[in-house]
Amino acid sequence: MSNALPLSMSNVTVPPAPASRPRPTWAGTANLRQHADVAGMGALSKPALPLLRIAPPPPQARPTPLPPPLPRTTPERMMLARERIREAAEAGRRIRSYEVALDLDLSEFHFARQFRAAFGRSPHVFYDEVRAERARTFLREGLTESDVARRVGFRRPAELRALLNKRAESTTV
Repeated sequence: MSNALPLSMSNVTVPPAPASRPRPTWAGTANLRQHADVAGMGALSKPALPLLRIAPPPPQARPTPLPPPLPRTTPERMMLARERIREAAEAGRRIRSYEVALDLDLSEFHFARQFRAAFGRSPHVFYDEVRAERARTFLREGLTESDVARRVGFRRPAELRALLNKRAESTTV
């Protein structure tokens, strides 16, 4: 005997297809038919499907503007850093020296050394001085300590008092 398959398909039998398949039953079809008959629409063979709403295409994303180019010289970078620190301090936002250093494409420690060489104090001390000066201005205008503390970026008035005492000592020395 050979293990070869026969070349013709005459010995393969295919089962006959069923004459009719049973139709699936729809839940609530009778109820829909009754409502359709009452409305004068005639009997429905299957329930109406809910309409699909097609969402509009998403809006085109606007390209983000490129940041301004970095200054090439170190003194220009330090001036830019001082302005960023001043803006954050006056707005009552926290800013860390490593954030400014990253923006200027410098290491944190190199930035701190360069800032100290350029302005005679560290970025943190400069930040505190600007906050203290801003707080004194608000206090002269008649705001309460708690309002001033919140505007300068502190949670409690005690933190503001500590900063003002610390800055008052450093300015007299």
